Amino acid sequence: MQAVITNGDAPGCLEIGNVPEPSADSHEAIIKVSAFSLNRGELRRAQNSEAGKQIGWDLAGTVEIAARNGTGPSKGTRVVGFSRRMEGWAELVALPTEDFAAIPDEVSDQDAATLPVAGLTALYSLERCERILGNRILITGATGGVGYFACQLGILMGGVVVAQLRRAQHKELVRELGIADVVVSTDGSEFQNQGKFRSIIDGVGGAILASLIAQLEPGGRAILYGVSAGSETPLAIRDLMFTGDGRIEGFHLYRESEVEPARKGLLRLLGLVQQGKLVTHVPVKAGWSDIGDIAERLIGRDFPGKAVLDI
Repeated sequence: MQAVITNGDAPGCLEIGNVPEPSADSHEAIIKVSAFSLNRGELRRAQNSEAGKQIGWDLAGTVEIAARNGTGPSKGTRVVGFSRRMEGWAELVALPTEDFAAIPDEVSDQDAATLPVAGLTALYSLERCERILGNRILITGATGGVGYFACQLGILMGGVVVAQLRRAQHKELVRELGIADVVVSTDGSEFQNQGKFRSIIDGVGGAILASLIAQLEPGGRAILYGVSAGSETPLAIRDLMFTGDGRIEGFHLYRESEVEPARKGLLRLLGLVQQGKLVTHVPVKAGWSDIGDIAERLIGRDFPGKAVLDI
């Protein structure tokens, strides 16, 4: 079958090549993939992988062969899933039934495909926080895949959301979600007069995170899920000391998926999309033959939101 594989000499370090078809264990289904979405984490990994490796977390499609043990949706069911083996960008994928969920009729494959990594990271990061209702939440990278969902989920949970952006031209995109307080900043200095935050959901790291630690209120919590601006952040211990029992916590979706299976989280998110309470932003849609070009554009931050490719 065909699948997206790594190739350091190809655009975006990715190309479509031939790989063996997957075989499924008894608790796994074979899914025929129709669409998938891209995340920077996969693309960064592709840049540092040996040639010929399959890749891809997010996928949507149809159950081709149901799991032999009787769990999960039946043949023909539209589903969305999270490939922890990173083999999701392929014509066929074998997935444990705990890693995918049935898509409601009202939700398209393209919208569903944006949910696994970005939606689950946003959901579980916010649920790590305490006392969200009525308190201020800062979402960095608010027009990114995770940030865009986190802004909406933070509002649904009753938080007072403040959004951080790198580019002023994207302000309106976030304000359309009902967020009045939008801060444009590349180094965090603009937050010195913004007051304290009960919760910080950060996927940026670098200089911005270093500035934000001082803005965490006593007992607050900062959840760190990404490092798009840099993998190292100088930590002012004194700033953290003055938060009392404030915390900085690392986040990894693989670990969170052991706490709650991806299937359950995806069903929760799909329900919100079905009800119109959670919206996706997919400015880039294309066929998977454009994978290299779209990957380069995403890494280069040429567009906000998600990119979805059809097979």
